[in-house]
Amino acid sequence: MTSRATFGDFMRAAGRHLERPAGPAVAVAKRRLPAARAKEIAEASDALLRVVTVMTRYTADIGAAFAEVEAHNRHRLNPWARACAEVHDALGNAAAFLRPEGAGRHESHRVPPDSPLAHRLDAVAESLAAGRDLLHTHFAPGPGAARLDHSDWSPVITSVPVTRALLAEIGSLARRIAPEGTELALSRAPLQRGAGEARRRLNAACQWLWVTDAAVQAGQCYDPVAADARRLLHAVPVNICPPRRLPRAGESVTALANGIIDGAERLRHSSRLPAAHAAWSPAMTSESSRQTATAGMLTSHHCQILLRSLAACAAPPGSADATARLLESADAAGRARADWLAAAHAWDNITTDTRGYISQAASDAHDLALWTGRLAYADPAWTPVSGPSCPVRPSEDLAARPGDIPLVVAAIHHACESLTRLAHGSHDQIQTASQAGRLLVPTRSLPESVDIPRPFGPAPRERTASLLAVHREAGTASAHATGKIGEVAADVGAPSQILAAARAATHPGSEPTARNSATPAPETPDVDRHWPGPVERILRDLGTSDPVLLRRGAAIDRAGEQLIIDAAETVPARHSQRAAHLSRSPDTAGLINRVLASRDPCAVPLLRPPTRPQAAQAEAEP
Repeated sequence: MTSRATFGDFMRAAGRHLERPAGPAVAVAKRRLPAARAKEIAEASDALLRVVTVMTRYTADIGAAFAEVEAHNRHRLNPWARACAEVHDALGNAAAFLRPEGAGRHESHRVPPDSPLAHRLDAVAESLAAGRDLLHTHFAPGPGAARLDHSDWSPVITSVPVTRALLAEIGSLARRIAPEGTELALSRAPLQRGAGEARRRLNAACQWLWVTDAAVQAGQCYDPVAADARRLLHAVPVNICPPRRLPRAGESVTALANGIIDGAERLRHSSRLPAAHAAWSPAMTSESSRQTATAGMLTSHHCQILLRSLAACAAPPGSADATARLLESADAAGRARADWLAAAHAWDNITTDTRGYISQAASDAHDLALWTGRLAYADPAWTPVSGPSCPVRPSEDLAARPGDIPLVVAAIHHACESLTRLAHGSHDQIQTASQAGRLLVPTRSLPESVDIPRPFGPAPRERTASLLAVHREAGTASAHATGKIGEVAADVGAPSQILAAARAATHPGSEPTARNSATPAPETPDVDRHWPGPVERILRDLGTSDPVLLRRGAAIDRAGEQLIIDAAETVPARHSQRAAHLSRSPDTAGLINRVLASRDPCAVPLLRPPTRPQAAQAEAEP
């Protein structure tokens, strides 16, 4: 539907970078990791620090205020707000373990790493940073550290469902990265001298990544992230205005539908003139407003024609009521057409203090009317001058290929969505211009008692109120038509379903119309796939292959993990220094890692924030 980059492109790229290189399958019991050189540990730690830093910036964007709440007061927050604060703290603790002694380093001339893991983590950090930059294109800097909305996607990005989905993505990435760093840190192969402390720090950082995932899972248990919210997050596009393009004669249905989608997106960009600018902007003219309303009337009429033509086709797959929905949508578009026509006529006896200027929004609205008319009518050279009496495009032409109906529905959906935004924006601009005294009427149209020695005078309040009312009604009718077409989009699987999901995210009272909005089941941890527990590992080292004995050993390991978790909840605060040394030997480090990987938030007391550097112990090699 669009060639623009989306946030999902970068998240999928980050996931692909975390995939291990293809190779022969080796049993976990017999796998031995290669020698972890000191340089490899350092490179992996540096790369992981870059990943954690970007993740921390994401959490600061999501809920910096939650992170400022003191720990003893966080029980007052709802589970997701508490999860956001805990994730921010856990990532900060991970960064503290990974950060080298002293001040930050200058990395402009950093040599590319030789370590395969470090190379992949660097790629993950770059993908995450690019994804965050994409999200920030939808905001403009405001006073202080505030961010101002800069597109229609801005309220979607900051909505509750999407911010929770973003936090869930961070937890998922942390869960995938932690085992890789741990395997490197806990390698049993011989090490170069001096790598012990670096390995302990890398392992400790990975433990805090598991805490990150556990905090997210606590929020998931309270209110799981819906599939719609994840799809909506991934669908956020980069905020750029499509270039202006006019239809050529003889273009296909696919090309015309894509042109409508791009034209609608361009109209949404140009119609975002802040209402406050209408008090002085030369773009606020009666000619622009009249052309805008006329284009809205034409586009609504074309959408009505297209919906009736689609209803005349064979019923689209996916819903027995699709034809009825199409006809209902056509009627709604017809009512929007009548309201836009009334808005255009309302400007017959009202003008503005500046005249003769056609705004960019009015020009884009005219282009959208041209695109929709080319698709609605059979004449390949149709223009608004041709009028509505031309023959309409045959129904079979709109459904010549299986994918034509969903694409045409998506084009209509985008067009009506843009008209809704246009009507609301026009209403706000008219209201501001009226308050600034920019709306005028001919003096001869005023009562004889009004003595104004000029051709034009201020518009009376009743005329201004009438003008605002017709634009408000046009917006309401267009919104109703958009909702009806959203239902059709869900029936036929149109790619514009994301518009309905975006409206549901920013208007909590509305329900998404997408069919596949069911909440996915939370992923179940599969810790044993990465590391057998200590009892099971000993059984495997002894050469035991009896599945009954291995299952008994795994059960003993799980019972031991639960015992540790239960004990962690009862450890007094004064013993936290003792808990900090649990990971200083390979056996206890592996066991604590398994406990943290269980995603149980109650295991967090096993760790403590790295408030001061821990002294290295030469005899303790993890």
